[in-house]
Amino acid sequence: MWKAIRENPRAVTYAVLMHLVLLALLAVGLDWTPKAIKPGVKTPIEAELVSSDKLKAIEERKQEEQRKREQAKRDKIVEEVAKQKAAIEEKLKAEKAVAEKKRAEAEQKKLAEAAALKKAEAEKKKQVEAEAAKKAAAEKQKQAEIAAKKKAEAAKKKAAAEKQRKAEEAARKQAEAELQAQLAAEAERARAESALAEFIPYIQERIQRNWLRPPGSPAGLSCLVKVGLIPGGDVVSVKVVRSSGDAVFDRSVEDAVLKASPLPLPEDAKLFKHFREINFNFDPGR
Repeated sequence: MWKAIRENPRAVTYAVLMHLVLLALLAVGLDWTPKAIKPGVKTPIEAELVSSDKLKAIEERKQEEQRKREQAKRDKIVEEVAKQKAAIEEKLKAEKAVAEKKRAEAEQKKLAEAAALKKAEAEKKKQVEAEAAKKAAAEKQKQAEIAAKKKAEAAKKKAAAEKQRKAEEAARKQAEAELQAQLAAEAERARAESALAEFIPYIQERIQRNWLRPPGSPAGLSCLVKVGLIPGGDVVSVKVVRSSGDAVFDRSVEDAVLKASPLPLPEDAKLFKHFREINFNFDPGR
């Protein structure tokens, strides 16, 4: 019922007032007809003749008084109805204000909840996006590190392979160089040996031509001589490194070497280093 009152307060108020008015009218009884006045019993002494005009006036006065009483009742009912109407309207106004306040509060709560939900969803979305971005950045960093590691490993392998290749190339070249040097040394040694074998007899012959046998020196003596030369064959030093046992014979050989200077050498200057210091056996008896 109160829901109907809240929804249609004015119509309900008018309906209530109409019912109150009807009830009031029923209560009054709508008894507006003049009541017959019973004549009082008069004693013979008090009896007197009453004219019809006087009776009529009395009746009219009574009816007027009755009407005033009825009107007073009706006025009181109307006043009461007005009070009740005002009370109902005030109550309806208060209830409407309460309902409006509740509705506003509910609407405000609904809006606040919607705003909170929207904010929560936005925060959640932001968090999800942030986590996704963080995850993507981490994955990107991971892939970059993997790529960098692979690149570094590839570069390391390439460098190692290049180093190995260069080492092998260097070793090969070193081996070739050593082989060439060995072959060259062997060839030079062979040439030197050949030159020594060729020129030592010339040197010995030249020394022997400049040697004079010391008086009293027995035959069959020999000694090993070490001779130092400079380019051109000039003798810079001479020493008997294995004596003949005869000091005079040894000194005569040294003198002969000095007299024979310059000694004969090969024309190839590259072979001189093999003649810078030569050892040969001086045996005049051969």
